[in-house]
Amino acid sequence: MEFEKIVVVESNKDSSEHLESSRRLREVLSGRDFCWTMYDDLSKEKLSGADLVITLGGDGTYIEAANRIRDSYLLGINSDMTSSEGALASLSMNERGKLEEILGGKFNVIERQRGEVKLNDKVLDELVTNEVYVGAEKRLNTSRYIIDYRGKREEHRSSGAVISTGTGSTGWFNAIGGDEFGANEKKLRFVITETYLGKRIYVPTVLRGEILSDENISFESTRDYGGIIGIGFKTYDFNRGDVVEVKLSDKPLQSIEGI
Repeated sequence: MEFEKIVVVESNKDSSEHLESSRRLREVLSGRDFCWTMYDDLSKEKLSGADLVITLGGDGTYIEAANRIRDSYLLGINSDMTSSEGALASLSMNERGKLEEILGGKFNVIERQRGEVKLNDKVLDELVTNEVYVGAEKRLNTSRYIIDYRGKREEHRSSGAVISTGTGSTGWFNAIGGDEFGANEKKLRFVITETYLGKRIYVPTVLRGEILSDENISFESTRDYGGIIGIGFKTYDFNRGDVVEVKLSDKPLQSIEGI
């Protein structure tokens, strides 16, 4: 296949390695229909209509683009191997031959499941490639909410909830005790962190679990202020009376890599 429209999303790094990668990528793409946008100017509209989105930076740049893509293929290029692990953006500009093969249609597709978030009955623009956090903006404050999951409705006080995809399960989710699972598995998993266990009023039983393709989990805030929903670097206010619902998206990410 031939990519008709390519959008490059470049991080704001200024290392010599990154700048050289940027120069090399422009050289490879010369003669093709492509446009270039910087990471801090990224929007869903700028990615609309692209056959292929290429991120140039690290995993953070990759995730922010992935959260905004609907149907495009996504390729991550690690622009500076000395400063980024590159778990997702693993291709290097030193692998020019492999990049040219990908642009020529020779690649594998990894289907990464994503989450969909609804706030007060409105679907948010960002899809969840890694994880979504629901709770207090400052983790030293108590997160307060009513959780609704599989017919159980109970009031919690905790350090917040983390709902993860398989892609995100190797990072923060795993660090807080969540189990890793495959990026293509059609489910989400969640962990409630540092839950207050009372004896009379706050006696929570829903502390972790799975959200399958026909299920959702919801949270109703009981904090007057200081609550947030965090998807990547994007946050939304989540205060008293606000309701957030998380479920598996029907639009998995089409991530590509060389053969």
